[in-house]
Amino acid sequence: MVMGKRVWVIAGGAAAVVVAGALALGALVNADSYRGRIESALTDALGRPVQLGHLDASIFSGSLVASSPSIADDPAFSHDPFLTAKEIRIGVEMGPLVLHHTLHITGFTIEKPKIALIRADDGTWNYSSLGGKTPTRDDKAAANDAPSVLPDLTVGHIEIKDGTLTLGSRPATGAPHEYTDLNVSLENFSFAGPFSFKLSGKLPGDGTLDVHGDAGPIGQGDASLTPLTAEIALKHADLGATGLIDPGAGVGGLADLDAKIVSDGKTARLDGTLNLTHLRLAKNGTPTEKPVAAEFSVNHDLRGLAGQVSNTTLHIGKAALTVAGGYATRGNTITTQLKVNGQGMPVDDLESFLPALGVMLPSGSRLQGGTLGVALDVSGPVSAPVVNGPVHVENTQLAGFNLGQKLSSVAALTGAKTGSATTVQTLSSAVHYGPDGIRTDNLNAVVTGAGAATGSGSISPTGALDYHVTVKLSGVGAVATDAVEMLAGRLGGAGAGVQGGGIPLTIGGTTSNPTFAPDMSKMAGGVLQKKTLTTNPLGKLSGLFGR
Repeated sequence: MVMGKRVWVIAGGAAAVVVAGALALGALVNADSYRGRIESALTDALGRPVQLGHLDASIFSGSLVASSPSIADDPAFSHDPFLTAKEIRIGVEMGPLVLHHTLHITGFTIEKPKIALIRADDGTWNYSSLGGKTPTRDDKAAANDAPSVLPDLTVGHIEIKDGTLTLGSRPATGAPHEYTDLNVSLENFSFAGPFSFKLSGKLPGDGTLDVHGDAGPIGQGDASLTPLTAEIALKHADLGATGLIDPGAGVGGLADLDAKIVSDGKTARLDGTLNLTHLRLAKNGTPTEKPVAAEFSVNHDLRGLAGQVSNTTLHIGKAALTVAGGYATRGNTITTQLKVNGQGMPVDDLESFLPALGVMLPSGSRLQGGTLGVALDVSGPVSAPVVNGPVHVENTQLAGFNLGQKLSSVAALTGAKTGSATTVQTLSSAVHYGPDGIRTDNLNAVVTGAGAATGSGSISPTGALDYHVTVKLSGVGAVATDAVEMLAGRLGGAGAGVQGGGIPLTIGGTTSNPTFAPDMSKMAGGVLQKKTLTTNPLGKLSGLFGR
């Protein structure tokens, strides 16, 4: 027992001696006297004024501690600091420092920094000019022995802990977006050679970002042109809150990305997979529960800020669409010129995705069965794309929508019956989709039990319908043919519009509650506007399509 106590006493005494020795050594080192040399070395290496604040020595951690450090921004972007921090711990070799007053820096640990990233209209970033300054003779002379302090800024490690990153634009287009819990680790860092790195952080909402790989040497004159190979994992990223998409575009959803990027400093190739949930693609759209998955390949010109999309496929259930084409960046706007193609896609897998595009079906109805084919051109800014191309549907059914009931008077007159569901044998149209809504031209449809329809029309962004179609009832049977001939004979010259088995209709209301009515002006052929009739032969027809 006595021996045990002695051991503890000896150990405690040794610890006290070590602590006292460390404090004494710390007192012998005037850390702040090295501040000017380190600031000059960092300023020279980064091409930005660096201020460290007061320096203290921490013998236990083997570092010099700088309070309230800052790095200036590129004056072309901002006069506020590019980086501020709670403190920077500068790793040094303590033996040479204490014994010979020689300063050998081994690394930096930046605690709780705040970093401001700013993107200009021409696509350049405020970090691009970091390390881009070539020192002059006067710079080197002013730095004294800075090369021995930081030879070409080569250090064992650089760490950023618990940082906050803000993403803004110049000129400002709104409040900057904030990313927190930023942690970065650089090993064997040098501006002139390769180094490895890890990066992680939280995105607005519950999203996370993890990147790791190898990079370097830093691009001369533009740090954004640095060669690198990296793996990227983006989880649960809120598209509307990331700051990368115009909030006015109405685009929303959650994204999970796994990708690999390989850049030679001129061209970057990005390959990976993207999964989207709760996706919304229009201001009047509603998030869809149907997930969207994509495999993609992109080649990006780092200087031209443009690229090509290839080997890209979008999957919505069993429906697959191929995407190919290009894009370009002008200022803070990305414009596209893409071709989207999909043939024989199951309608059942696409039906639940329509609300994301702002397309609503009649209340209580849904599409079932059949296939859809498209060959679309997508152009314009990604925040407001314009889509053009043919659409073709075969053998689908609008369950819960009785077209015959909507046209009850005509059905009674002609014998047309569609039942409690409307079966579309074929439907084709040239579609235009844009910020102003949807327009369909050259519309051709064949509906079981009702006949064929041709025409054109539009759907406003709010879902209002404005269609003019001609319904040909001759396909329903002999009763329809007789009825149309009788109707044309009753109208005389005014019935020219229904000759040949066609009745012109207007479709109004909304996509969720469409209404059908006779197009009286077309049925009359303009006769009624020129001739006064004692009895209006169309009067009895005005309620035919009232439902």
